[in-house]
Amino acid sequence: MKNLTILFLIFFIASCGNQTAPPLNIEEPETPIVEEEQNDISIPETPEATFTSEETTVPEEPEPEVENSGPSPEPVVAPPLPVDTKDEVEVEPILFEDYAWEKYMIEPGDFLGKIAQKEYGDFRLWRYIYAWNKEEIGDNPNLIFPYNFFDLQKERLKAKTAEPTFFEYTVQPGDNLWNIANKQYGDPKSWIILLFDNESTIKSNSGILSPGMSIKLREKLDPNA
Repeated sequence: MKNLTILFLIFFIASCGNQTAPPLNIEEPETPIVEEEQNDISIPETPEATFTSEETTVPEEPEPEVENSGPSPEPVVAPPLPVDTKDEVEVEPILFEDYAWEKYMIEPGDFLGKIAQKEYGDFRLWRYIYAWNKEEIGDNPNLIFPYNFFDLQKERLKAKTAEPTFFEYTVQPGDNLWNIANKQYGDPKSWIILLFDNESTIKSNSGILSPGMSIKLREKLDPNA
């Protein structure tokens, strides 16, 4: 009986050794990939950046053409005149007890101090000239124009009071005030005197010099020279 039991165990062990176990899957099970649904979203394009430091170029408008009016007398810009408050003068100061007014023509290069030195021997008397002619000069005594006239006080017996004398001139084709002045007086900028002397005639002709019209010219620009 004991032997039968032993044989049975041996047979059982042998039968178990012949069985094969199912193969082991050592790979990890595949996880199905679920694609996420994507929503179609329209992303606006980013606008180009602008910088306030960039200057906007504005095209310049062309300046209107100005009709050539010829050379004008250039103002004489004098060196700053000395100012001494203790020498202030009153309006219309008097230099002479018995005086007369003499016309003085401003020459190119003149300024008040130079005129005062030439006419009175003392440049400091420019203040007197300015006071007498302030309405003509304006607020800036350092700025005067050639071929304009100033009133100067002179002793009555020495004052030059000659009036200008004239002759008739017939305007030629191509003439204008400045080339007439240059031809007659040697300086086209003296045309301003021709305008003063013929203002009413020129205005009556709409400001135009027409060939054949007659204007008057001075025998001398400065009759007291």
